[in-house]
Amino acid sequence: MRAVLAAYNCENRTVYVADSFKGLPAPNTARYPCDEGQRLHEISMLAISREEVEKRFKSYGLLDNQVKFIEGWFEETLPAAPIEQLAILRLDGDMYGSTIVALESLYPKLSTGGFCIIDDYCINSCAQAVQDYRDRNGISSRLFPIDNYSVYWEKD
Repeated sequence: MRAVLAAYNCENRTVYVADSFKGLPAPNTARYPCDEGQRLHEISMLAISREEVEKRFKSYGLLDNQVKFIEGWFEETLPAAPIEQLAILRLDGDMYGSTIVALESLYPKLSTGGFCIIDDYCINSCAQAVQDYRDRNGISSRLFPIDNYSVYWEKD
């Protein structure tokens, strides 16, 4: 996303990178029963350090003041994230808990006509979180598949 902004000489937008930078949390099945049996927190390759992410941005000349990092578990960081408005909300939370917290915290900040992209819709618990959120909030915008894993919709 930062590269797109650079390509169009857009200097008045910010890319927020929210991540734990330590992989996924253990499932909180008391709060999110749909995450029962999830073991993604045991997969070490899902963790990438903030330093490594910054290094990758920097290698393309894209690490600047238009990139803001929000580091920590979504439950701890996203509800109070200093984000006022979003044009694109792209979620890669894998689990029900991560996805629902991100939607509850950030979807209200998505502009009308903005796009919500869900990377892990192929994971049942993630898809359930999306469906639950959409149902609770009366969101009827059509879901469009991107590939076998992901979907998006435009906010009405």
